[in-house]
Formats: sequence, structure tokens, C-alpha cells
Amino acid sequence: MIDNPTLLALNISTLVVIMFSVNLLFLRSFERQTYLPLAFCLLAIAVIICRPTLAVFFPLLQPAFLIFSLPAILLIGPCFWFYVQGITCETPWSFSRQTIPHFIPFFIGAFIALASLLLPTEIRLALLVEGNEGILDSTPIVLRYFIYGLLITTFILVLGWVIQSGFYFYKIIRRLSGYRQHLKDLFSSTESKEIRWLSWLLFVVGIVWVAAAINIVLDNLFLSTQWDAMLSNSVIFVMIWSISIWGLRQKPGFEELYNNHEAIKEELVQADLPQAKYQRSALDEQQASQIAEKIEHAMRDDKLFLDASLSLQKLAKSISTSPNYISQTLNETLGMSFFDYVNKYRVEAAKQKLEHTSNTVLDIAMTVGFNAKSSFYTAFKKETQQTPSQYRKQCATNNHE
Repeated sequence: MIDNPTLLALNISTLVVIMFSVNLLFLRSFERQTYLPLAFCLLAIAVIICRPTLAVFFPLLQPAFLIFSLPAILLIGPCFWFYVQGITCETPWSFSRQTIPHFIPFFIGAFIALASLLLPTEIRLALLVEGNEGILDSTPIVLRYFIYGLLITTFILVLGWVIQSGFYFYKIIRRLSGYRQHLKDLFSSTESKEIRWLSWLLFVVGIVWVAAAINIVLDNLFLSTQWDAMLSNSVIFVMIWSISIWGLRQKPGFEELYNNHEAIKEELVQADLPQAKYQRSALDEQQASQIAEKIEHAMRDDKLFLDASLSLQKLAKSISTSPNYISQTLNETLGMSFFDYVNKYRVEAAKQKLEHTSNTVLDIAMTVGFNAKSSFYTAFKKETQQTPSQYRKQCATNNHE
């Protein structure tokens, strides 16, 4: 008999979303391994949350899944970290030897889980399903100490999971911060690449993670804690749905550079330009001055800033110069990022249109190269300390005086 049909339906729905998403992520991983860690992350969550469904349809599997919940929680952190690392890498991400140390806690947890499967069935059921620790009093002393060893190691790993979660949470926050800053060195428009959804998700995940950590630690200290099942399962469903939807939609932020790098390098070699020298030596003042003139010409005369998808790679191709040298010139000679430099020209063009045309602010924003009204307002106010509407009103007032 089902005690709570609504809770069961919610749990099944969550598991269905996970299975559907994992299938799509595995298919996409053949092209980009970036999606593989997220698939494993969702599978680990499925192992942890599937107990209500198992209790109704597959009760005999409950002990096994409870045992493997330990390695599952130790898998979530590193997998989510590698997913974030993958979508913020300048080059295609893949598993390597450097990723192995991150999974050591998972391997230890998996060993503990496999060792637990060797225990007699009645002991596993008593400890995991019924919570009856008194059964250990009647077990042989060697087996009893073996079980105590497993329990102590499990508790240490659970505490380790709390530390591990905080560690990866911190790394992901730092990674996203550095990634968004680096975007401005390579792209003139960054809205679609900033992965803002992940920051909001991390905020919610952080709250849930803290609550789960407190709950697990207290339970392992034999202090019973009660959480509202419907509320917790609803939060989990929304989180899983969000991760699945946005994770499937999200492309690596630097994906368009993956193929362009080699193409630009080949074109520079064919044009007999010293790209290798640019990569190996410092940029002198004369070279920086020449590159700065090329960049100014491309913006002022060719009006490349009108291209909403303009990137450092496109500019490099246009003026036949190393992207590294352009970036260095912008940062050291002109004192600004590629993003700010391009948007400066866009704002200047917008100011002319605001002053001499009656076009809407949105039309002007799109005409001068911005692809979002919000980014136009931010850039315009940064440059002029006024909103576009305030600037237009001031110009109209000045013209009437």
C-alpha cells in the first residue's frame, strides 16, 4: 500500500527527468566530453533519492542502493566541478590523468560499499533498513569489529563529503568569476556566455547542501532529524529540472574558439606573419603602437564594432595579427579589455544616434552592435554616467537653449 501517492509521483517524476537528461547528455558526450560529468552527477543524485520509488516497486533493492549512496554523494562534487570546468575551458575538455585524484574519495566509498555487500543479508537489512544496531551484539567478534570499522570509515567519509562539497563550491565560484572576467578579453558581447543561471543554481544548491550536510552528520551521530518530505522532494525536483534544462542548453562559452584557433594560425603562417615570435617574446612599444593603429582603423573606418558577434579572434583575422598581441596591446597600451574597448565605440555611435535620430533606444542598441538592451544600458551608463534616455533628454534641452 502506498502511504503518500503524491510524494511517490514526485519522486518518480524526478527520476524520469534524470534518466531522460542522462540519455541526452551521454549522446552529446560523443561530440563533447564536457557533458559526461554532468550525466554522472545526475546518476549519482538518482541513486541517492530513489528510495521512495524502490520502497514501493523494488523493496529488495533498498539495502544495495542505500549502500551505494555513500560513493554516490562523493561523486557529485567532482563531477559537477568538471562539468563547470568543461563549459568554461578555452579548449575542448576531456577526462585525463589529472582528473583521477579528484575521485579518490569516491573510490574509497565504492570499496566500502562493495565490502558492505559481503555482510550477511540479515545484518544488512537490520542496519540499513530497520536501523537495528542491536544485531551486532550477537555477531562473531571478528565480524563485529569489521562492521564497526566500516561504520567508522563511513562516518569519516561523510564528514569528508561535507568538506569536499565546500571545497568544490568555492572552486566553482572562483572559476565562474575568472571565466566571466576572461570573456571580456575575447568577446564584445558576453550575455549569452556568462552562465548566470549557474550562479542562481549554486545559491540554491548551497542552501540545500548545507541542510543535507547537517542532516547527514546528525543522523550519523544517531540524533534523529526530521525534514518535511514533500518540501525537500519538491526542492530537489526543481533543482534537477533546472540542472537538466540549462545543462542541456548550455554550450561551452569558448566553443567558437575551438576551431578558429588553428584556422587563424594557419592563415597567419600563410601570410608570413611572425605569430610564433608573438607567442614567445614580449611585445615592444613599436609593435604595440602599430597594432593599436590597426585596431583603431578597424573600429573607426571599417566599423567592426557594429558586428554584434565580434570577437578577439575575428578582429585578429581582420587585421592579420596574433590574438595574444591584440589582447596585450589593449590591456597594456590602451588600458582596457577587448569588451570595454569595443563597447566604447558602440556607445559613441549610440550617442550620435540618440542626439540626431528619433529611433527607439532598443533600435539604436541593436544598430550599433549590442545584442541586449540590458547590456547597452550598462555600457552606456558606465561610459556617460547617464541612461540613454537621460542623455537624449539632455541633448534636446541643450539644443533648445
